[in-house]
Amino acid sequence: MNPGETVPTTEDTGAAPFAPEAFGKYYLIDRIAMGGMAEIFRAKSFGHGGFENLVVIKRILAHLSVNDQFVRMFMDEAKVSAVLQAANIVRIYDFGKIRENYFIAMECVEGKDVKLLLRKLAERRKPLPREFAVYIAMEAAKGLDYAHKRTAINGQPLNIVHRDVSPSNILVSYTGEVKVADFGIVKAANCAEDTGAGMLKGKFEYMSPEQANGADLDRRSDIFALGIILHEMLTGRRLFKTDSEIKTLERVKRADVDPPSATNPTVPARLDEIVSKALDREPDRRYQDARELHADLLDFLYPASPDLTQQSLSHWMRELFADEMETERSRTESGSAIARQMHESQPDTDLEPDFDGGTRTPTQAAPLLPPKPQSRLPIVVAVSLIGVLALTLAGVIGWNAMHPGQVQTVTVATEVKPTTGGISLKITPDSASVLLDGKPAGSGATVSLKEIPPGDHVVSVAAPGFVTHEEKVTVEAGDRVRLQINLDAEHVNVPTPPSQNNQVHTGNTPPPQNVQAPPTVKAVAQFTSSPSGADVFVDGRLVGKTPVSWDGGSPGNRYGVEYRLAGYDSAKFNASLPDSGGNTPFDRNLSEKAQGTGKVNINVSGNQWGDIYIDGNKVGTTPKFGYELPAGRYSVRILNKESGLDQTKAVVISAGQTQTLAFDGK
Repeated sequence: MNPGETVPTTEDTGAAPFAPEAFGKYYLIDRIAMGGMAEIFRAKSFGHGGFENLVVIKRILAHLSVNDQFVRMFMDEAKVSAVLQAANIVRIYDFGKIRENYFIAMECVEGKDVKLLLRKLAERRKPLPREFAVYIAMEAAKGLDYAHKRTAINGQPLNIVHRDVSPSNILVSYTGEVKVADFGIVKAANCAEDTGAGMLKGKFEYMSPEQANGADLDRRSDIFALGIILHEMLTGRRLFKTDSEIKTLERVKRADVDPPSATNPTVPARLDEIVSKALDREPDRRYQDARELHADLLDFLYPASPDLTQQSLSHWMRELFADEMETERSRTESGSAIARQMHESQPDTDLEPDFDGGTRTPTQAAPLLPPKPQSRLPIVVAVSLIGVLALTLAGVIGWNAMHPGQVQTVTVATEVKPTTGGISLKITPDSASVLLDGKPAGSGATVSLKEIPPGDHVVSVAAPGFVTHEEKVTVEAGDRVRLQINLDAEHVNVPTPPSQNNQVHTGNTPPPQNVQAPPTVKAVAQFTSSPSGADVFVDGRLVGKTPVSWDGGSPGNRYGVEYRLAGYDSAKFNASLPDSGGNTPFDRNLSEKAQGTGKVNINVSGNQWGDIYIDGNKVGTTPKFGYELPAGRYSVRILNKESGLDQTKAVVISAGQTQTLAFDGK
């Protein structure tokens, strides 16, 4: 067991009331969990002018403080976590030793871990909504990608591998945030503690095959573990867990995994592909970094936006854990009140003489660099280093306010903004090939173009026997353009036999006299559908109902056509009229709309609101989550006369799925 097996946000609501106690500069106000090696507490710290801060304290049990190996592992967690300053990672604020206990002070995430989340759903016999499973995995991948690619001050990679990515270490807050926690057995270049050959650390059922075999690990091992969690969130069942650790390890080593749809038939094929790639037994066939996995999950989530999905998840979490939230709030408030009285009764009490935390005046500290091979930092130096790093995370302003006259130099790690964009294409037929700005870029039914410079680009899609499609696309940095392209079959013209007027005359035969000019070429499009009676729109203009002949086009030109019929999905295609003119048939089979109902989430950004009109009928005001509608296409309008907000968007509701609409309130 490692100290991370007790998780911040795990509530033991059945325990006896906890008596708050002073712990150095902190006041422990509630015990969250207790394991065989560490305790987890909610804690408060107080500053000048009524300043209060709620944190989580992980404290090693006193008898383990004499175990040098365990202490080094605990220090490694603090060192690595202190340099990870990302929204999707639980932040470390402080590290030290008070009396006989080493401790870490970290960000308090008010919510639940995925393990407790799935357990709660199992008790209620409810599945985790698919869009939430995808979103949680997507955000966890973002946090892991940041950790995997973190560098030291000199730019040298730290080569961080979590090695314990499991449901208990992925936290979901009540506000819909997702954070990766517990780098307690992390593998990194700056860690003093090393894992010997063949030594296994981590939870067996969430190991990668190479981890189960005791091999060297890289970031792809964490990706495999996240793939396990995504599989379990989609199916509600454990993937590798058995009644024996030996059997579990053997199953992990084989990595013989059925796709999620084998257990949950509602999982679409594309999501099966993503999970299967993350869980490939061979690391070289997996996603090579977590950013690739994040991109595919984001693409699958489209057109839902991450921001609106987060809001929906927050609303859902607050409903699911309403009772627990009330209990946690009550315990925190009562514990805080007692801690506040304790603090106010001894406002001038100095810290205990044996306090060895991050509040002492920092001396000059070496920058965080990967150590030379076989070198080890003395514990005292390491503790001093962590004290400085923890204070950096807590914020320079707050530190200076509490320590006047002391100056601290800070190096801030900033995330690089994206400089390129991408294009995702879904193409019919699947034999098509794609050119980007005249250069080959891929082929098949789905093509993803990445690392494209911002600006205008020309996309060409061609296939044998089909009319080539060419389109200008504007790409913006950090954005992904999505195109659905259906190529039209080429129209085959039958050669006209030569007549008297168009025969080729050779030799001494004189050409015919009084040859009249050929008649004007005319093109007629014959629009038909099954069933008939569909409205036909050409370039957005209604020209009649099927079957209908349309002669408003010119030979050699191309037109956008759409068939619309109540109860059926619309059919969109491009109609190309041949240069030779004549009658050209365009027939389409219309598919019946999916039966059943789906849901839609509707919100307005920028602290705005508006009345919601669906197909002209007012249904309420924003925000609205989980509004149920029969499957079909709808027009959604947001109206706020006072602010001048008036926007309309179309949405297609599919049976059993939830769509999201985000309106710009600026």
